[in-house]
Amino acid sequence: MSPQVTALKWRPQVFADMVGQEHISRSLQNAMKANRVAHAYIFAGPRGVGKTTTARIFAKALNCRNLKDGEPCNTCDLCQDVNNGSSMDVIEIDSASFNGVDDIRSLQETVATAPSKGKYKVYIFDEAHRITKQAFDAFLKTLEEPPAHVIFILASTEIHQFPATVQSRCQRFEFRAMGIDTLTKQLRRITDAEGIQIDDKGLYQIARAARGSMRDSQRTLDQVVAFAGKEVKAEDIRVALGTIEEEVFLKLIEAAVNQDAPSALTVTKAVIDGGKDLEHFYAGLLETFRHLAVAKAYPASAAQFISLSGEDVEKLVKFSAQMEEAQILSSLRLLIEQEWALRHSNNPQIVLETVVLELAHLKQLTSVGDLLKQVGSSSPVMPRPASSPAYAKASADKLPAPRSFSAEGAPSPAYSAPSAPKPVVVMEGEPVLAVDEIEEPVETESSPELAKLKSQWQELLEKVGAKKAALKGVLVDTRPKTIDEGTLVLLCKGPFHYEQMTKSENKVLVEGILEEMLGRKLNLVAVLPEGAKNASTDKAPVRTPKSMSAPKVDVKEIEKDEPVVAAAMKLFGAKVVEVKRNNPPK
Repeated sequence: MSPQVTALKWRPQVFADMVGQEHISRSLQNAMKANRVAHAYIFAGPRGVGKTTTARIFAKALNCRNLKDGEPCNTCDLCQDVNNGSSMDVIEIDSASFNGVDDIRSLQETVATAPSKGKYKVYIFDEAHRITKQAFDAFLKTLEEPPAHVIFILASTEIHQFPATVQSRCQRFEFRAMGIDTLTKQLRRITDAEGIQIDDKGLYQIARAARGSMRDSQRTLDQVVAFAGKEVKAEDIRVALGTIEEEVFLKLIEAAVNQDAPSALTVTKAVIDGGKDLEHFYAGLLETFRHLAVAKAYPASAAQFISLSGEDVEKLVKFSAQMEEAQILSSLRLLIEQEWALRHSNNPQIVLETVVLELAHLKQLTSVGDLLKQVGSSSPVMPRPASSPAYAKASADKLPAPRSFSAEGAPSPAYSAPSAPKPVVVMEGEPVLAVDEIEEPVETESSPELAKLKSQWQELLEKVGAKKAALKGVLVDTRPKTIDEGTLVLLCKGPFHYEQMTKSENKVLVEGILEEMLGRKLNLVAVLPEGAKNASTDKAPVRTPKSMSAPKVDVKEIEKDEPVVAAAMKLFGAKVVEVKRNNPPK
């Protein structure tokens, strides 16, 4: 007889052997004791956590000749038939191939047949979400009112794909992913019984790589033993699985603490030269910064929330004490935002190195809002961690910051504190260009409704993306400009975006979602920035040239009346090119 893989050899045969799903086992056993067995069940949860195994044990218990306290005896002929896969009353169906309307109709013709030996006929559908919607519709009546001797069990990893009509006709059990401790204890039980020598740290690495799946952890153990034999060392696990030791990530954390970019790049280069999978490395880096945030928030009880060895947890707590919480959270947001770029880039190495450099310099960055809070003060502006790397904006009553669109359509995340600029002296009456001939003027958010819409812009993008992904990509590069008398003016980045937003179907879709969000109908009008060419005419808007002899500017009067403007001029080395007042003095 050929040897079995660990996952099959150690597959539970009774409820008492089930690990990590005690809440399911207890519910099913109590249902049998109280004679309250349902006619249809949904077993939902991640892969490799015991859904099909539980269904088989439940099927054995339903027909067992010697049932005791809800546990099958596992020795009678009916239990043995299920164990051998020869039972005529327990039918397992692969929904990947048995998923059409004709398949369901053929099933309906057989369900009325009485069981051959046992009390029940149990149908177990594996990966039941693969059944088509039409087939589910044809199955509804049978699923709701099957014969008294029939029980259906639908096992699936993607419960969200089940129609609501199906879910409402079944009892639903949620299987949980296995914890690291649960996996480690089961692996220790297996290795001791099989005579495999491996330390706790090695078992921890295998359990961690399984990501909550008992089957994956046992498969990984087989892979490691096949490579190293029955004496497994930590290095054997790293070579066999291609894992990256936690020490590498801790070195990058240390580089971020010390603002040591060369060391961070050296560590990254070693990972790249070693042929490691960059996505796997990036996922580990993201997880390590998550651990760092937890260590910062709960240093005394960090070990309860971080699935690492005690020694590594102590190092993380030490590093977190040397970092500001804002820097740690900004690092996490940066890693989350760039994860998509790394996965889809043609040159992921450059993306990874750029992110690592930003992590090493993030402590030196400061937001524009922080700079404006300190303008006019005699003390120098000291850099500190940005409160958020995503959208650093000045408030409406302060000088608006220059905006630039990134690849994702968002303003630039943060600005480095400038070196002390020399103030530029503006001579009275000096002829200069008007600022609105150089760049698009920045709108102030005087409308509360406009400010509310800008705060909900990301929500709008997600709702549009759910219905039309391409349109979301266009909207990312647009901004709401004004709302006035039921009209929303949308500022587009370029001619392509303008052309897309003026299409009738796109305009109607966005207007409909806006009406749901704001509670009233808005007319959407797309515009281009001043000076941009229209895609349809390929001509720039005609502008009336302004006279080069601008009126005299009294700089001293501006500095006296507008202290914020004066402070900004001093900080950024700006000069006055034109004065426009919303409420000119009388």
